[in-house]
Amino acid sequence: MSQSLLRQLYTIAGGGTETKSFKHLAASFTVLRSLGCAKTASNSDSSRIGYFIEVLLLDCAIYRTKLHCYWLDHSRVVRPRWGERNYHIFYQMLAGLSQDERVKLHLNSCSAHAFAYLNKSKADNTERDRIRFESWRSCLAVLGIPFFDVMRILAAVLLLGNVQFVEDGGYELDIKGNNEIKSVAALLGVSGVSLYRGLTTRTHSLKGQVFKTLCDAQMANQTRDVLAKTLYCRMVLTIVKRLNSLKRPSISHSSGSSDDTRINDLCIKPLRQSSPAPSKSSTNHSSSSHSSVGEGFIGIVDMFGFETTQCNRLEQLCMNHCSETLQQYYNQCIFSKMQATCREEDIQYDIQVEYKDNTPCLELLTMKDTGILSLLEKQTFKPTSDNHTLVQSINRTQQSNSVFQAEPDNEDMFTIKHFAGDVTYTANDFLEANHDVINDDVISIFQKHTCNFGFAGYLFAPELKALQGTSPKGFMFRISPSPPPSENSGKSEELASSLSQDFHVRLESLMKTLHQANPHFVRCIRSNEREEANCFDSEAVRRQVRHLQLPETVQLMAGGYPHQIRFPLFVRHYRFLVRHRKLKGLMEKAQEDCKVVLDCFLQAMDQSKLPYISTRWALGTRHVFLSEEAWQCLEYLRDSRQLKAATLIQSLVRRWLCMKHWPTLKSVLQAKLINSKCIEYLDTEPIYEGIQSPPSSVGKTSEPDRCEAGIVEQTCNAYGLDVNHPPPIPKSRPYTVSGGIKVDFPQTRIMKCNFPDTCSEPLLVAGEPVLVTGVSATKGLLVVEHNSCTLHVPYQFTQVKTNGLTVGTKI
Repeated sequence: MSQSLLRQLYTIAGGGTETKSFKHLAASFTVLRSLGCAKTASNSDSSRIGYFIEVLLLDCAIYRTKLHCYWLDHSRVVRPRWGERNYHIFYQMLAGLSQDERVKLHLNSCSAHAFAYLNKSKADNTERDRIRFESWRSCLAVLGIPFFDVMRILAAVLLLGNVQFVEDGGYELDIKGNNEIKSVAALLGVSGVSLYRGLTTRTHSLKGQVFKTLCDAQMANQTRDVLAKTLYCRMVLTIVKRLNSLKRPSISHSSGSSDDTRINDLCIKPLRQSSPAPSKSSTNHSSSSHSSVGEGFIGIVDMFGFETTQCNRLEQLCMNHCSETLQQYYNQCIFSKMQATCREEDIQYDIQVEYKDNTPCLELLTMKDTGILSLLEKQTFKPTSDNHTLVQSINRTQQSNSVFQAEPDNEDMFTIKHFAGDVTYTANDFLEANHDVINDDVISIFQKHTCNFGFAGYLFAPELKALQGTSPKGFMFRISPSPPPSENSGKSEELASSLSQDFHVRLESLMKTLHQANPHFVRCIRSNEREEANCFDSEAVRRQVRHLQLPETVQLMAGGYPHQIRFPLFVRHYRFLVRHRKLKGLMEKAQEDCKVVLDCFLQAMDQSKLPYISTRWALGTRHVFLSEEAWQCLEYLRDSRQLKAATLIQSLVRRWLCMKHWPTLKSVLQAKLINSKCIEYLDTEPIYEGIQSPPSSVGKTSEPDRCEAGIVEQTCNAYGLDVNHPPPIPKSRPYTVSGGIKVDFPQTRIMKCNFPDTCSEPLLVAGEPVLVTGVSATKGLLVVEHNSCTLHVPYQFTQVKTNGLTVGTKI
């Protein structure tokens, strides 16, 4: 849906879909679709990344498009659910890489079942994956992103899954997949020993003392998975930053060569030019995108839908929190705001719409100190906390809440009554998923002096800068890029926020932007849950319609005042209806002007041919309240008036253009008429009088004279001709002969008589000098240029201007 809206916006205000700007945008979505979409139990192409798209405008034209990503499903990289798939790109690269490319990337197998991160799902359409990978590769080239830099990271992630640490009873852990860890080290540009040490040791800081411990097999395997998630997550976010940093050409210069050079220069810059650390613009959308005078933006929010699975974890809780927040925003804009405005302005509101208010559910999630997210944040960084303690705390705090239900049969589960249905969450890994950190033992592997792969090192640039090239200090960093910690900070809790808290803060920032906007809602409904074409599941559609509260919305639109327009804007928008009555034009008289406009609207309705409908409106203290029918009629009359005005303006402009160009057009038409008459004149009158035409030979059957073959051959040899191929027809002579003198074109000649001689107002008069530029294609005519017109004049009407001397070449 978002791409369809962007296509329409670029068609209207972006120069069209063939511009380089739109092609870059389309390529960006193709790249992100493979990196951020996966097959789930309910959707074979489910987007696991939410988008807020800012279409930045300047003087009503698009000059930039900015993407903000909201990503929660990091764990899918290392732990896809049974029956679901990992992200599309892994299957596509295995299907699309050539044999030589697989060798370079240490991928000995092209089967998904050979990799631990991919073997939990059945094989899908390999040919389709191959085709999409070729398209993905092409889009990377369009965006100027080095293909093998990205491939090395993806291959390293896949191979990391095949590295397994096991206890062997000795001092160090044994490895199953020794070749794989060597391949991972080679792909990431680090040594195998440093990679092994980073995954199997842990640095701690206690009271200013730094010490190391060895990890057990379980902890080492968890660190391996954390590294895989971090590499993939930071690679994707770095690509997004690169997409936002591209300076796409403006629509007014899209065809110039200078823009082509500028884009080509951009494409050869290295990928690590973009910073993976979050910028202010991606955290606070309202602070940077439309601060300048004359600027603005159209925002498109394409976020997660409501989701429930067989085993709902922290990712589903955050996604459903987002859905609840957007649903509350919808309720406020459609229901609450309208009713509150009517009450404030003493408008009698006859219809009462009963809608489901989801505020209690949001309070359950976000209430300070007692909300589930607040309790989760408190427990995340406590060393003694576990998931069982977290669920007990939630049950104890929310036991009397009407939208919360504890699960007595399972102490690690609880149920929340969302607006779209009840969801039971399994909290046995909430703390681990919310922690979302990577220790500095792993990050220190990618320091400059130990890593020769610049892109891999750049993914950890802020953290490496904080470490200042020293050994690990026991710090923790977010898997998603976060600001670097302070050097003097000794507590790791202060160095990292949690996954849920970070998402909650970014969601609040987005909602601040939305509350300042003029929203339009697009409600998407799936026709069936099996993704079958031409199949309408009534029960599935009915359930979605009920959850989205569409019947209540339609009831409000039909019986209420869904459109409220301030007095000055209403007068400015519909003042065309007032033809013979003068408006006050003052702010304090705006309400009186609105009454005049509405009276004229009634008269226009009576005079129009529209079918009779009941239109309702009311005047408040600041707004005009319109029913849906009244608003549609006003817009119809406005569109009709604009169409008539546009037609009249176009006709007047066309008339003015015709009058402006008529003198030139008239002379051209006269010249064409004269030329046609000249041709008729030559066809009917002989050029030279007294010369008898040769008698017609029609009907005679005398045979032509024949020459002997020998004579013909001798003649051809004498003149250098080929007997079997006749000589070509000579070209028209670029000169005339006068008095034995060859005179080249162009030449000046004198008119011997008027031309045309049959007109009362000839174009050329006798004695007038004319410029002859050549011989006409019609026999017996010369081409004359006269007053920016081309005339074809008979040869005998002119003579060469001599002045006593003919300039030319004597023959």
